[in-house]
Amino acid sequence: MVQTFVIHLQNSTARAPLVDALRDRLPNAIVLDAVDGRLMEQSARDAVCKPSLHKPTYPFGMMPSEIGCFLSHRKAWTEIANSDAPYGFVAEDDVVLGPNFETARALAEAHANPTQLIRFPMHARETPEQVIAEQDGVTLFRPKVIGLTAALYILGRDAAQELLDRSQKFDRPVDTWLQMRWKTNVASLTLWPADIISAAPAHGGSTIQAKKSAWAEISRGWKRARYRSAIKKLSEKP
Repeated sequence: MVQTFVIHLQNSTARAPLVDALRDRLPNAIVLDAVDGRLMEQSARDAVCKPSLHKPTYPFGMMPSEIGCFLSHRKAWTEIANSDAPYGFVAEDDVVLGPNFETARALAEAHANPTQLIRFPMHARETPEQVIAEQDGVTLFRPKVIGLTAALYILGRDAAQELLDRSQKFDRPVDTWLQMRWKTNVASLTLWPADIISAAPAHGGSTIQAKKSAWAEISRGWKRARYRSAIKKLSEKP
């Protein structure tokens, strides 16, 4: 039986209505208690987060909330890897499904299998390298560079185990790590349009991002641009 794992921090009460809506529309949805990295001991965070583990080097330190987010996704991967179903859905609790989401879902499930990941992005920021299928105005494709955000995706059972094996230690946020297919060894496809949005600003804000000064934002933008350029070059290698 295909299941959905909705990652949700218990104390994020403002998002309870969003969780209920996801449970109504995603298959056999259950709530998975998220890991709150802010409540972890520093030694526990250090045991899993190892800076400069992979190339290109991630240019920022990981916040406790980002570590908790990665561990929360690993909890979902464990559930999928241990299931009898060929794949499962993973959803973060700030996702809102639009009226045409079922169109994208139908195409995704028609091509879901145990070995790959299929992303439902919020923005059209990926360029297709290969179109896999088209149906009712939705395109399933292999992107040249895998996009960011891990808000909603289908993950195959074998792919889940592969991700678990390769992320016992990590050095960057989960969506950024999932971009690196040369590290994950998992095929990643994208759907567009997926008809999903984030409701985080209206429901308690982001549980990860922290406010920064103007100069810090400028510096961060420069570092981010250099990092993304390096990811693009590696993504384009055969």
